[in-house]
Amino acid sequence: MTVLGSQLGPFEQQLQIQLQELIPTSGPGQKFSVALSGGADSTALLVAASRVLGAPNVRALHANHGLQSTSLEWTKHCQCLCERLGVELVVGQLQLAKGNVEAAARRARYDFFAGQLKPNETLLLGHHSQDQLETVFMRMIQGRSLRPMRVSGRLGKGVFLRPLLVFARQQMLDYLNQQKIAWIEDPSNRDETLMRNFLRHRILPLLLSRWPSLAQAVQRVAAWQQGQEALLHELLQEKGDQVSFNELPNAAPSRRAWLRIFLELRGHYGVTDRALDEFWRQSHQGATSRLDLAADSALMGWRNSLYYEADMAVYAPLKEVSPGLLKADEVTEFGGQHWLLERSDSHSADGFYSPGKLCLSTRRKGLSMRWQGRKADIKEVFRQLDVPPWRRATVPLVVWRDEVVAVSTLAINERFRDRPEGPADTSDYYRFLNVK
Repeated sequence: MTVLGSQLGPFEQQLQIQLQELIPTSGPGQKFSVALSGGADSTALLVAASRVLGAPNVRALHANHGLQSTSLEWTKHCQCLCERLGVELVVGQLQLAKGNVEAAARRARYDFFAGQLKPNETLLLGHHSQDQLETVFMRMIQGRSLRPMRVSGRLGKGVFLRPLLVFARQQMLDYLNQQKIAWIEDPSNRDETLMRNFLRHRILPLLLSRWPSLAQAVQRVAAWQQGQEALLHELLQEKGDQVSFNELPNAAPSRRAWLRIFLELRGHYGVTDRALDEFWRQSHQGATSRLDLAADSALMGWRNSLYYEADMAVYAPLKEVSPGLLKADEVTEFGGQHWLLERSDSHSADGFYSPGKLCLSTRRKGLSMRWQGRKADIKEVFRQLDVPPWRRATVPLVVWRDEVVAVSTLAINERFRDRPEGPADTSDYYRFLNVK
C-alpha cells in the first residue's frame, strides 16, 4: 500500500491507519475501487484514497440507477472529479427489477460492483458511523437482528471493505470543504417515507441530543457482535461442504447462527431466519431438503447430513443415450468430468475382470449388480454408498449388458472381482479412474 507520509492530512492519515489495520498485508499489484455515488461520503473516500493509495492504484465505480431526472448530471460530476484526481471511472447503467425500488436498486448496484471486481481487488465503500447507527436501528425495528454492517467480505472475484465506519459524517464534510471539493446532495435522502431517512432526520437527532455518544456506544456493541461472529467464522473455517446434522447446535437460535456463518463462509449473506428454519424442518421429515441460494448453489439435506453444493446445474439429469463403448486407455467425458478405463491386473484392489465389451451408461432403471453377497438394484447400491439423490445422474456406471460392473470409483461388482475360470491371462483386467 502506498504511503505518502507527511504529505497526508489528518483525515487521510486516519484513513491510512484504518486501511493498514484492515489490510495488514497487501501484495504487489493490489488494486482498489471506490463505490462513487457523487455524494459527500463516497467523494471524500475517493479523494482521500487516491492520495493514500496513489491514483494509479484506484478506480471509481459509479452506478447510474436512472431513478432521478438529474442522474446524467451526477455521472458528469463523477467524470469531472475523476479527471481532476487522475482516477479511472467505470459507469454502470443499471436495469432495476420490479418490486421495492430501494431493494432493487441496492441489488443492482452490488451486482454491478461484483461484476467489475477483479481478483486481488478491494472495493471501498463509504459507509460511516451514522450509517452504522441507522442500520442497527433499522434491523431492530424490522426484527431482523442486532447485526451491524459488515466491515469486510467477499464480493464477486474480489472483496469489499468499509474503512470509514469509525468516522463521523461531519469529518467527511469538513475534509471536502478544506479541499474545496463539491459533492451532490441526493434529493431522495429527504424522503421521510423511507425508514432510513425517517430515522436519520426525526429519531436519531433526538436521541443524539440526549445521548451524544450514542453512535460510539453502538459502535462498541457492533465491534463486540463482530468479534463473536469472527470467532464463529474461525471455528467453522475448516468445515467441509458435507457436515453431519449431529454437529449442529440443538437450540434454534444457535443453530441459525451456525448455518448463517457456514453459508457466509461460502459467500451467501442474505438468507433469512425463516428460510433456515424451513430447511431444518424439511430435513427432519425424512425426505431430501433444499434451500436455494444465489447462482445455482444450494444447501441440501439428506440422511442426517447437510451438503453445500456450489453449482447444482452440474447435477442436471443427463439425456439418456445409447451406452458409449469404453476403450482401454482412452479418456472419456461423463458428467462434466473425465474418466479412464486403464488396464490393470488381477491383484489390483480396485481392479475388475471384463467379461466382454464395457460401456458407460446414462441409464439408471433396470440395472443391478452383485453387492454384499446378493443381487442388488442400482438404486439400493447408491443408497448404501451414501450417494445423495441429486448426484446420482452424473455418477458414471460401467456396464456389461444389464449388469453394473463398477459404480464410478466407489464400488465394484463382486461377480467380476475374479475371472470365473481363473486362467493366467490378465489382459482383460481393468481399473476405472477419475482423471478430472
